Amino acid sequence: MKISIITVTLNNGKFLQGTIDSVMGQYHKDIEYIIVDGGSNDGSDTIIQNAIAEYGDTIKYYSLPANGVYNAINFGIKKATGDVIGLLHGNDKFAAIDILTLVDIAFQDNSRMAVFGDVYYVKPSSGKRIRTYSAKGFTPDKLRCLFAPPHPSLFLRRNVYENFGVYKENYITAADFEYIVRILGKENVKYKYIPVEMVEMTVGGMSTTFYNRLFTNPKEKIRGLRENGFKVSWTGVIGRYISLLFSLIKF
Repeated sequence: MKISIITVTLNNGKFLQGTIDSVMGQYHKDIEYIIVDGGSNDGSDTIIQNAIAEYGDTIKYYSLPANGVYNAINFGIKKATGDVIGLLHGNDKFAAIDILTLVDIAFQDNSRMAVFGDVYYVKPSSGKRIRTYSAKGFTPDKLRCLFAPPHPSLFLRRNVYENFGVYKENYITAADFEYIVRILGKENVKYKYIPVEMVEMTVGGMSTTFYNRLFTNPKEKIRGLRENGFKVSWTGVIGRYISLLFSLIKF
């Protein structure tokens, strides 16, 4: 099974080599690796060109004017030719070398449209683990509490994008949540949770900043629910964000 991995990056040169190595070092070798750079000026181009020299046409490289992360993701999706598509941002990396093997096995069930697992966060300065975001216990009803599987662990068949469209580019940080609501909340899309840590995420991206996690992101998630005809579970939301606030204070 051919798996397309899309890396969107903008000035992630400090981490980008680790991202690329984690993709190209996977046991699963039927990979199409698409890198979309938003005009980095930190030496990322050299890192990418060196990777192309090493790995050849497995890597497809596009440099675009910076027009938002979801615009870049959508560009990558439209270029992808794999049976399955996953996203891995330029400051993240796969947590183990068998992640895509596990994904491939999960998709051997031809009725399965989505696969996801867990992620964990690390400090950019030290690589020290901060916390884990687990999708264990996810059900579509929990979307009403603003809880969804971690987007960096989400793999979808390409025909999901063909049937449901791509990400809405008028969101700042939560177009991924709206998309998950769109595909898992209302339609009978069969999915599988893999109980492993799939991605190591570096704290510091737009979606992980304090302000966005407590204010921008929840507001956009509520909008995503309403646009798809869902009512918000305010009790669940309050409980979830009290827990989030404590975790941020601890951090």
